[in-house]
Amino acid sequence: MKVTLIRPPVYSIGLMGAQVVPVLGIAYIAAVVREAGHDVDVVDMCGEAIDRTEMVRGQYVQYGMPFTELDQRLSSADVVCFTCMFSQDWPFHRELIRYVRKFLPNAFFVAGGEHVSALPEFCLKDCPSLDACVTGEGEAAMLKLLEVLQAKQSLSTVPGLVYQSESRNEFIHNKAIGRIRSIDDLPLPAWDLMPIENYLSRGLTYHIQRGRTMPMVATRGCPYKCTFCSNPNMWGNAWTPRNPKLVADEMEFYIKEYNAQNFVFSDLTAVVGKRYIVQLCEEIIQRGMNITWQLPTLRTEAVDRNVLELMYQAGCRDLDFAIESGSKKVLAAVKKQNDPDRIFVLIKEGLDVGMNMSANIVIGFPQETFQDFLKTYWLVLKLAVAGQQELNVFPFIPYPGSQLFEEYRRNKKIELSDQYFLDLFAYADLSKPTSWSPHFSPRTLSFLRFILLSNFYTVMLVSHPVRIGRMVHNLWKGKTVTKLEGVLRRVIKNVKASLRHTEQIKKSNYGQQNRTVKRESQLASK
Repeated sequence: MKVTLIRPPVYSIGLMGAQVVPVLGIAYIAAVVREAGHDVDVVDMCGEAIDRTEMVRGQYVQYGMPFTELDQRLSSADVVCFTCMFSQDWPFHRELIRYVRKFLPNAFFVAGGEHVSALPEFCLKDCPSLDACVTGEGEAAMLKLLEVLQAKQSLSTVPGLVYQSESRNEFIHNKAIGRIRSIDDLPLPAWDLMPIENYLSRGLTYHIQRGRTMPMVATRGCPYKCTFCSNPNMWGNAWTPRNPKLVADEMEFYIKEYNAQNFVFSDLTAVVGKRYIVQLCEEIIQRGMNITWQLPTLRTEAVDRNVLELMYQAGCRDLDFAIESGSKKVLAAVKKQNDPDRIFVLIKEGLDVGMNMSANIVIGFPQETFQDFLKTYWLVLKLAVAGQQELNVFPFIPYPGSQLFEEYRRNKKIELSDQYFLDLFAYADLSKPTSWSPHFSPRTLSFLRFILLSNFYTVMLVSHPVRIGRMVHNLWKGKTVTKLEGVLRRVIKNVKASLRHTEQIKKSNYGQQNRTVKRESQLASK
């Protein structure tokens, strides 16, 4: 069958900007579909127009190919698949699906990803152009769907599929698909079907820019059940690691094929126990690979100083800790099994080893009081003095697929609409107050967020003044060696896009005024 996979543009509002990076999910789907013998075309709307930005809906910045350019890019297809990961992008993705339907009226349209897995019925109802939604891990479900469509069999045999009955008066949920246990058997992501060089040559990554960067996963899933996280809905609670030797093989392939220098692991929870990360580090060291790599969320109980030193020796340079709060009461309430005191010690040890350390904070949880916030504030200041380089602070928002979202929705506190989804952009928009807390108003929470960020970076830079000069130098040279520098570069890019949009409006208005004056002059002369 002819299969087209579409990765939509990404969007942002405010100054923070969006991260234009290659996406693993669609690359894995493309690989398994091609391996099964189907004809695959990947339309990466970000990568194929990687330097393109424009304003949409008056205030949102779209990164990537405009819809109108799809007219020439799309070819005939039997099945069209859309990846829809983030709920704030849904209003834009819905319009994209509708737009593509005009050109491929007879194709079977299916969508997948975390947003779709969280709200399949809503997506089908809100976007009638969709024929079905794949929920959960997508590779096996997509292969079965293509097999069924090719044989013209019933959709009822496709696990994880949600669709409407022929009369469209009910939604049919097929049995849930089980997690893929033999992930070592999956083919490598089909980066050759995507404009990966556009990302590599620009060093684009959602972590720190360290040269030509490839995204990877060493594990899938997360065994924890944080109530504010959507991952359990998408992946369940199984944590499945890949063979460390195969992970190292993949790294070596990318070094040879793409001249990769840096690797960013996109795992949900990369380290659950010491044994696996030690095995991976030893494999990298044994092969003598001269690389750097970066890890997302860590569990504090899984590593110690000895492991950190081994990770650094193997090339790990950047670690993110999902601290979330300095209050043990709040952490227990959201089922986050962290110890803030242990995290502080571990971050100091990581700094001593020589790593770039980042921490994520969430404020405004339903149970958080001002006293709890002060505990977080104190922890943040201690981290700044200790030398932690990065801090991310996000307001709590009940995100689709999370336990707290379902509770709010059951209690009629959430009404799904474009405005609800667009309000999710508040996680990156410092100018947009939002609060779901009974203890803090939107403006208060926005102010507290600003206080945490400004005080952290002020204290960090004042106590480590050499970093100020380095940051100015890197920005002047167009380099980014910290996340803060990456944010500042995206801010500059967003400001330029906004100014360009304003100038276009002025030119359009000026032209319209000239045409009006000319017509009036012509009428007067008659």
